[in-house]
Amino acid sequence: MTQDRGSISFTAIILIFSASLLMVALGQLNYLEHKVLDNSIAQKRLRQMAEFAVQREYDRLEQDQAFLKAVLMESRAMAPTGDVLKNEQGQCHVFVGEKNGQVIIWAVAERENSKAQVSYSLVLDEERDKFILKGMF
Repeated sequence: MTQDRGSISFTAIILIFSASLLMVALGQLNYLEHKVLDNSIAQKRLRQMAEFAVQREYDRLEQDQAFLKAVLMESRAMAPTGDVLKNEQGQCHVFVGEKNGQVIIWAVAERENSKAQVSYSLVLDEERDKFILKGMF
């Protein structure tokens, strides 16, 4: 009978220890789920910020065809242009340069360890003598 009590006590201790380990593991899983969700939301906001910045720069540069032609003809490397957007979500820099016969408008939004990038590729339509949007990435 004493041996049964001892084995029951030992089993109870093992079960309590296992339950506490399970609770700690579930707590860590919950923490990681929230962290992944927060990172996903932050990434989406950074992407929206980059999309806004590249669209704003595109709208501005669409009016300045001479600048776009100069970038293309001089094969300018990527260089910062426009304003730097900063808010509580992060900051965003916009770059313009030439690559493979196209003018690239590239926006990079960053916050801590998160980063989002959006770019527009513009090509010169020689018939209309105007740059047109070839693609967005």
